[in-house]
Amino acid sequence: MHDVDQNLKGMKVLLVDDTPANIDVLKLTLGEQGLNIAIAPSGEVALKVAAHSVPDLILLDIMMPGIDGFETCRRLKENDAMKAIPVIFISAKVEREDIEKIYSVGGVDYINKPFQREEVLSRVQTHLELIKTKREKKALIEQCKDN
Repeated sequence: MHDVDQNLKGMKVLLVDDTPANIDVLKLTLGEQGLNIAIAPSGEVALKVAAHSVPDLILLDIMMPGIDGFETCRRLKENDAMKAIPVIFISAKVEREDIEKIYSVGGVDYINKPFQREEVLSRVQTHLELIKTKREKKALIEQCKDN
Protein backbone atom coordinates (compact mmCIF):
# COMPACT_ATOMS: atom_id res chain seq x y z
CA MET A 1 0.00 0.00 0.00
CA HIS A 2 1.29 3.46 -0.94
CA ASP A 3 1.24 6.06 1.81
CA VAL A 4 1.96 9.76 1.60
CA ASP A 5 5.32 10.75 3.08
CA GLN A 6 5.17 11.70 6.79
CA ASN A 7 6.80 15.06 6.00
CA LEU A 8 3.76 16.04 3.92
CA LYS A 9 1.17 15.51 6.66
CA GLY A 10 -0.93 18.58 7.38
CA MET A 11 -0.56 20.04 3.89
CA LYS A 12 -3.82 21.43 2.52
CA VAL A 13 -5.64 19.81 -0.39
CA LEU A 14 -8.84 21.24 -1.88
CA LEU A 15 -11.16 18.68 -3.50
CA VAL A 16 -13.55 20.14 -6.09
CA ASP A 17 -16.23 17.81 -7.47
CA ASP A 18 -20.02 17.98 -7.72
CA THR A 19 -20.41 14.22 -7.18
CA PRO A 20 -20.59 13.41 -3.45
CA ALA A 21 -19.40 9.82 -3.96
CA ASN A 22 -16.19 11.04 -5.62
CA ILE A 23 -15.58 13.54 -2.82
CA ASP A 24 -16.19 10.82 -0.20
CA VAL A 25 -13.64 8.45 -1.74
CA LEU A 26 -11.02 11.17 -2.23
CA LYS A 27 -11.59 12.58 1.25
CA LEU A 28 -11.18 9.14 2.81
CA THR A 29 -8.14 8.28 0.69
CA LEU A 30 -6.28 11.53 1.36
CA GLY A 31 -7.61 12.24 4.85
CA GLU A 32 -6.31 8.96 6.19
CA GLN A 33 -2.86 10.07 5.01
CA GLY A 34 -2.91 13.02 7.41
CA LEU A 35 -3.56 15.66 4.77
CA ASN A 36 -5.77 18.62 5.64
CA ILE A 37 -8.79 18.32 3.31
CA ALA A 38 -11.20 21.07 2.22
CA ILE A 39 -14.18 20.39 -0.04
CA ALA A 40 -15.99 22.43 -2.67
CA PRO A 41 -18.99 21.10 -4.64
CA SER A 42 -18.60 23.64 -7.45
CA GLY A 43 -16.13 25.92 -9.16
CA GLU A 44 -17.68 29.01 -7.59
CA VAL A 45 -17.33 27.57 -4.09
CA ALA A 46 -13.77 26.42 -4.86
CA LEU A 47 -12.72 29.97 -5.74
CA LYS A 48 -14.12 31.25 -2.43
CA VAL A 49 -12.58 28.45 -0.36
CA ALA A 50 -9.17 28.85 -2.04
CA ALA A 51 -9.21 32.62 -1.51
CA HIS A 52 -10.10 32.20 2.18
CA SER A 53 -7.55 29.48 2.95
CA VAL A 54 -5.02 28.99 0.16
CA PRO A 55 -4.51 25.24 -0.40
CA ASP A 56 -1.21 23.61 -1.26
CA LEU A 57 -2.84 21.53 -4.02
CA ILE A 58 -6.22 21.33 -5.78
CA LEU A 59 -7.89 18.23 -7.26
CA LEU A 60 -10.43 19.57 -9.74
CA ASP A 61 -13.23 17.93 -11.71
CA ILE A 62 -13.93 19.30 -15.19
CA MET A 63 -17.65 18.74 -15.69
CA MET A 64 -19.62 20.65 -13.04
CA PRO A 65 -22.71 22.86 -13.07
CA GLY A 66 -22.02 26.59 -13.18
CA ILE A 67 -18.42 27.26 -14.09
CA ASP A 68 -16.58 24.14 -15.19
CA GLY A 69 -13.14 23.03 -14.07
CA PHE A 70 -11.40 24.74 -16.99
CA GLU A 71 -12.88 28.13 -16.09
CA THR A 72 -12.27 27.54 -12.38
CA CYS A 73 -8.58 26.85 -13.06
CA ARG A 74 -8.29 29.83 -15.39
CA ARG A 75 -9.71 32.14 -12.68
CA LEU A 76 -7.41 30.67 -10.02
CA LYS A 77 -4.39 31.34 -12.21
CA GLU A 78 -5.46 34.99 -12.68
CA ASN A 79 -5.18 35.59 -8.92
CA ASP A 80 -1.63 36.35 -7.73
CA ALA A 81 -2.24 34.64 -4.37
CA MET A 82 -3.42 31.43 -6.04
CA LYS A 83 -1.64 31.22 -9.38
CA ALA A 84 1.16 29.00 -8.03
CA ILE A 85 -1.22 26.38 -6.62
CA PRO A 86 -0.82 23.16 -8.60
CA VAL A 87 -4.10 21.90 -10.04
CA ILE A 88 -4.58 18.22 -10.82
CA PHE A 89 -7.65 17.60 -12.95
CA ILE A 90 -9.70 14.48 -12.28
CA SER A 91 -12.20 13.67 -15.00
CA ALA A 92 -13.68 11.08 -17.31
CA LYS A 93 -13.04 13.44 -20.25
CA VAL A 94 -10.26 11.83 -22.24
CA GLU A 95 -10.49 13.49 -25.64
CA ARG A 96 -7.18 14.89 -26.84
CA GLU A 97 -8.49 18.46 -26.96
CA ASP A 98 -9.70 18.18 -23.34
CA ILE A 99 -6.29 16.94 -22.18
CA GLU A 100 -4.58 19.77 -24.08
CA LYS A 101 -6.97 22.30 -22.54
CA ILE A 102 -6.11 21.05 -19.03
CA TYR A 103 -2.54 22.18 -19.53
CA SER A 104 -3.39 25.36 -21.44
CA VAL A 105 -5.51 26.70 -18.54
CA GLY A 106 -2.77 25.97 -16.00
CA GLY A 107 -3.30 22.38 -14.86
CA VAL A 108 -0.18 20.42 -13.90
CA ASP A 109 -1.50 16.87 -14.09
CA TYR A 110 -4.49 14.72 -14.99
CA ILE A 111 -6.09 11.65 -13.42
CA ASN A 112 -8.69 9.71 -15.37
CA LYS A 113 -11.98 8.64 -13.77
CA PRO A 114 -12.68 6.14 -12.49
CA PHE A 115 -9.52 6.80 -10.51
CA GLN A 116 -7.40 4.31 -8.62
CA ARG A 117 -6.42 5.00 -5.01
CA GLU A 118 -2.72 4.28 -5.64
CA GLU A 119 -2.57 6.62 -8.63
CA VAL A 120 -4.22 9.46 -6.68
CA LEU A 121 -1.85 8.99 -3.74
CA SER A 122 1.21 8.82 -5.98
CA ARG A 123 0.38 11.94 -7.97
CA VAL A 124 -0.69 13.93 -4.92
CA GLN A 125 2.52 12.97 -3.11
CA THR A 126 4.65 13.89 -6.13
CA HIS A 127 3.13 17.37 -6.43
CA LEU A 128 3.17 18.03 -2.67
CA GLU A 129 6.86 17.03 -2.55
CA LEU A 130 7.58 19.46 -5.39
CA ILE A 131 5.81 22.25 -3.51
CA LYS A 132 7.67 21.48 -0.31
CA THR A 133 11.02 21.38 -2.14
CA LYS A 134 10.33 24.72 -3.84
CA ARG A 135 9.45 26.30 -0.48
CA GLU A 136 12.58 24.92 1.16
CA LYS A 137 14.72 26.18 -1.72
CA LYS A 138 13.13 29.63 -1.50
CA ALA A 139 13.71 29.72 2.29
CA LEU A 140 17.38 28.76 1.82
CA ILE A 141 17.83 31.48 -0.78
CA GLU A 142 16.26 34.05 1.56
CA GLN A 143 18.43 32.81 4.44
CA CYS A 144 21.55 33.18 2.28
CA LYS A 145 20.54 36.73 1.32
CA ASP A 146 20.19 37.65 4.98
CA ASN A 147 23.67 36.36 5.85
